Amino acid sequence: MSISKLFVKVFNEDIFEQVDQDNIYSDLDDDLEGANCSTVPDPKPMRLEDLSVTKQMLIVRSWLEDKFQQIQTDNNDEIRRLYTETESRIGPDLTIFDVDYTTTVRVSSDRMALRSQGSFNTVRANCCVYGGRWMYEIHLHTKGVMQIGWASSSCQFNENSGVGDTKSSYGYDGSKQQIWHISTKKYGDRWQIGDIIGVTIDVDKEQIEYYRNGRSMGVAFNKLDKGPGITFFAAISLGYTQGIEANFGNRPFKYPVAGFQPLMARPILKLQRANLLMDYLTNLAAIFSKYNAKNATDTLSEEARVSTKKNVYCIFATLLIEKFTNDIFDPYIIEDVLLRRISSMTSLAAEKENSYSVLQGLLSLFWNYMEGDEIKFVLRKLVNALLATFTQTIQGLDYDKHRNALGILHSLCLHTQTRKYLLEGKLFKKHCLAFFLYIHPLEFYIMEELLPDTMAWTEGIDGPKDKYLHVVDKVRKVTEPLYAAQKDFLSTLFINTDGTKQSPSSRAIFLTKLRRYVIDLSMEQRPFHAFFFMQSSIQHPLEAPVALAFACILIDQARAMFKEEMPSRHVEVNTDFFIDGTFDYMHFDRVGGVLSHLRKVHRADIDARLGFERTQQIYDDDRQNLRVNEVDTTLYLLGENINSVQVVGHTQGPNNTTYTHFLNTRPNGSIDSTPGNVSVEAGLCELLDLCIIFYYSAGHKYIVKTASVRDEIAALNDVLKETKFYREDVERKLQALEQHANVCMNESHQHVMGELRSKFSQRQNVFATRSISLARKQVWLRGVALNGRRRSLLIWLLERVLRTLSTASGTGSLFSFVPEIYVNTLPILLDAVMDFSHHDLRAQFEDSDAECAVNSAAEFLAVHSADQRIVLASCKDSLLQALGTLTCHKSGVRALERTSKRAQSALVRALLRPYENRAWGQSNWLLLRFWMGEGYAYKDCRQPLVWQGGTLPLYMGLCRSRSKSETHTGLLHNVAPANPSKHFQRMIGARLIEDEPFATTFLNSVLSQLNWAFSEFILLLQEIQNTAQRQENTLFEPKQLKICSMCFELTVSLMRCLEMIITVAPEILTDASRPNSDLLLNRICQLISQVLSRVTVPPGCFQFVVDMCSADLNAVTHYPIITAALGILLALMQEEMDNDMSPQIVTRVSRAFLTDPSFQFATLEFALGEIRTPLLEQKNIPRGNFDPSARPHIDPLTNDVKVPLPNNSKRIRADPPILKFALNDFPSHVSNDEIQSVRRLIESLRVKQTLLSDITLPSEDSLCPICCAKPITAVFTPCKHQSCSDCIMQHMMNSKVCFYCKTTIQTIETLDGDVIYNNEEAVIASPVAERST
Repeated sequence: MSISKLFVKVFNEDIFEQVDQDNIYSDLDDDLEGANCSTVPDPKPMRLEDLSVTKQMLIVRSWLEDKFQQIQTDNNDEIRRLYTETESRIGPDLTIFDVDYTTTVRVSSDRMALRSQGSFNTVRANCCVYGGRWMYEIHLHTKGVMQIGWASSSCQFNENSGVGDTKSSYGYDGSKQQIWHISTKKYGDRWQIGDIIGVTIDVDKEQIEYYRNGRSMGVAFNKLDKGPGITFFAAISLGYTQGIEANFGNRPFKYPVAGFQPLMARPILKLQRANLLMDYLTNLAAIFSKYNAKNATDTLSEEARVSTKKNVYCIFATLLIEKFTNDIFDPYIIEDVLLRRISSMTSLAAEKENSYSVLQGLLSLFWNYMEGDEIKFVLRKLVNALLATFTQTIQGLDYDKHRNALGILHSLCLHTQTRKYLLEGKLFKKHCLAFFLYIHPLEFYIMEELLPDTMAWTEGIDGPKDKYLHVVDKVRKVTEPLYAAQKDFLSTLFINTDGTKQSPSSRAIFLTKLRRYVIDLSMEQRPFHAFFFMQSSIQHPLEAPVALAFACILIDQARAMFKEEMPSRHVEVNTDFFIDGTFDYMHFDRVGGVLSHLRKVHRADIDARLGFERTQQIYDDDRQNLRVNEVDTTLYLLGENINSVQVVGHTQGPNNTTYTHFLNTRPNGSIDSTPGNVSVEAGLCELLDLCIIFYYSAGHKYIVKTASVRDEIAALNDVLKETKFYREDVERKLQALEQHANVCMNESHQHVMGELRSKFSQRQNVFATRSISLARKQVWLRGVALNGRRRSLLIWLLERVLRTLSTASGTGSLFSFVPEIYVNTLPILLDAVMDFSHHDLRAQFEDSDAECAVNSAAEFLAVHSADQRIVLASCKDSLLQALGTLTCHKSGVRALERTSKRAQSALVRALLRPYENRAWGQSNWLLLRFWMGEGYAYKDCRQPLVWQGGTLPLYMGLCRSRSKSETHTGLLHNVAPANPSKHFQRMIGARLIEDEPFATTFLNSVLSQLNWAFSEFILLLQEIQNTAQRQENTLFEPKQLKICSMCFELTVSLMRCLEMIITVAPEILTDASRPNSDLLLNRICQLISQVLSRVTVPPGCFQFVVDMCSADLNAVTHYPIITAALGILLALMQEEMDNDMSPQIVTRVSRAFLTDPSFQFATLEFALGEIRTPLLEQKNIPRGNFDPSARPHIDPLTNDVKVPLPNNSKRIRADPPILKFALNDFPSHVSNDEIQSVRRLIESLRVKQTLLSDITLPSEDSLCPICCAKPITAVFTPCKHQSCSDCIMQHMMNSKVCFYCKTTIQTIETLDGDVIYNNEEAVIASPVAERST
């Protein structure tokens, strides 16, 4: 058989026509040489078809070798020229970074990519130059502090000095826009992630120049230190966590500069050979694809008929692949030859239409004839090259380059075997897939062209809003085609029809790898991450913008797949998957505790839900997993396996076991996908589950940063409006002055007025410039990063989470199996939907598009606010955080008011639980959210300013507490506008009135916590004052000041809670028939008197600290605590003041307050700034319900014995106050009616005081020995000790033993013999004890 025709189809030549017959039979002629011609007949000429295939293949191999030899001959001149040009280069042919593993730099396997783990690391290349013109390129993975350039061999670097900080080194830092050579100066552009920085050096001309994305930034250095022995190395210094990838000529330059050579020579011969072989392989792939397409429809006989030809083609393929593998492992060849051929071979649309395309045939050819490791290496390098192109900075408004790179990758993934390998071994490593699904923002100079200063818009700078929004829409439309391509690519990865009995489907692989990837990302939020989880597959954190984009496109894909594949089913995660272990949550716990414990406790419930067989299988699997994962942990603790523990950045062998595997309770084999196609329901539920975990772990972080841009714009708007107001006011006054004082005005006056105008304009320009810059940044946020589509996706995800939780709650005790992520993500999602996803401050309270989600959240959170099935503290805290988010928005409060009666009752009951053994501070804060806007001078939670102009407060937005890195802290909102709820106020009041023991217990806990908080606050103030008076230039510990500020805020919040309770349920204190009303009333009056006496007059430690004006104690001021105390007094006296205008009797409330020894009218007059009542002498001022000079060892608030501290400092008389206080100074927060109500309160109390003149004060002997203020009215049995009824009843709330002798009290009687307390437990226990004796 002749292979001539087959040869022509593959090699495009017919070499067999040129072969001389004599040459073919030359071996036969040699054998017959010397024979008698007369006796040996002439051989009959043989045809080419008569030669064996083996002989013909020898001819082909010889011809191919000749081709390669000819290529080398043709390029000898160019190779010699190249060697001549590189004579001034010293070093190995392969140029890489010269770094070892002892440094704190993480380096890639090919030593081309770096990421610093130290403060400032410097790395050099392994070759140097001493003449000529050279260049290399740096691809930026981050945009922080880096110094890139050249350095001589004599430079010594350390953590404080890098490239450019020594005499013979030269560096450029684009983050600071500076060049460095001992000194520094301004240079170049500010670089961005994805930039390609070209670095050139002309040693002969002594010039160094930098290029950004192919555009020169000018000559940076034009005088270099040259001389004998001085050579220049490519060098770079990296700040902490900064990363780059270098190209010294190892791959084609993205932006080559004419006349400059790469540090690594171009592989000329390899390129020529690889291009020639690619031509042949492409022809062969086309033939294979044609046969495959034909065999898909032809009969078996047709396939058998062409089998011989196929064998020939297979031999051709073996020969070509053998030659091709000699060159293909060079990254330069992969990128310049293979990738370029693939990109020009076909298009994505054509690949989708034709499943037997040339590209598919070529990939099949590689998989069939190359070793597995070889084709995998080539594919990894191909994807790396595509990713490098995809992550480059956008040039103009053109995303075609990125769309083409993604299209090539998509085309590769249309090949089943290639797709499965990339999912298994590449796309989920080093965030590869996440980067491909991220849209890079436009360059800042492009944004300047799109949005000139005149078109920028914020409320502070005005501007044309319609044009601004048009630019936003334009940017969104530019990115839409790329997003559509990304989503189409993701759909291909989710193919679920390619599973076999031996291999899983693409969807199964995707979900398995995504779960491991997401779990590894979540490790960052777990304790001890730096030690235990440093060897997860995540080598560096995922950038926040990339994480948000990846999360949103996954959510979008999940929503589309549910709609397409399960249109009739409610979209939620099946609760059974939480119970039976289908989904592995590794280190995450369940809301009810640890999974193993829950399975032991709820065995019967699991049997009833899943059936006995399935339950038994689960328990058998658990026992098997426990045996598989049994390891001797002492070996790790004792260091026996220290040699096998990996170091960050190191790879020690193929079995790269990680700490994540070690701590996982599941067997290592469980991470592998099950062969075959995955179940539709299980696959979609797992995808939704992973979307929730990923958003909780990483996806939400960037949303908080976008909100910070909005908040800064809002702050600048207020500053610009204020500047405009004052400038116009001053100009108006100056104009009036000029008109009426022309005679008196001179040049100096005019100069001063001109300077004032200039200062105002300068101030306005500074803030306006910053506002314009932020407005440009917000264009991208509005149009792409967090646009309307992504907001709708977050709303959809929130609805799915709530639906899953609601369904799981209906399973009874099995609700405990729900993973903690589902509850912990609620406040994060609610914050995003109700606050952070809005780009205008005023729009953050408009949630019409999320009304259903907010209503569902309100119902679930109210019902489960104190669910006993939720055990984890983090989940309990998350429920309170989510409720806090709802109560900070008007729509959220109204949603809570629309919930069912069951939900509202559960919420009120949860909030009014006693403030003991739980996070009562957050519950108290939630109660105040229902009250803010109704209390006295409590319309705004922001601190008022004396110099704030106008009588109305500025528009108030929602300010969230954030960490320094602008990430979600999980703290409740510090500042939020008032949204009072009359509905919940009535419910709280009704609950407290109808249940007297419940109300007494709750109020007692509130008063006890208030007592503690204020006592701690005063103690800290005294320590601060004493320290400041003893020392000059005192530096206080921030922790001490923070605790002091926290105690103050707790005191104020608890006082506001009391104000609300007294207002909505006054009968608790005013109804004398209630058993504990007198006790509670006296305690409240005592506490308020103490608070006012401590923070008003005479000036004490509180005034001293206020006058310090410490930034850490800026919340400690007179206004919040005095207004809270006044609110309580007015609430107590409100009915009396309204109905008894001409009082003739002293009411219980007035009597309790006026008879308290700590009360002074001056403390009330202090609030008005007009103290008229004289104060008692310092020695006569009571500090508590006793004489402090008689019992100095008793704490005035807690009645506890205190040990006096030695004080050697001299007694210093209090200085007069610097910052004075008056309610009139705060017109934006206090109305005139509220000020007048204080005046009426003082007048009413003065009248009441005159009616007390007939009261005979008790003698000292008849006073209660506990408080030393009230007469003895109660006797204890059996010990017969005495005190006032208020003191002993307060004591009995916490203890049942005598205050003095610690004997168990059986009854408490009045002096008349009436029993007012009966301890039934003690009475019953006594006879039993007697009989036992």
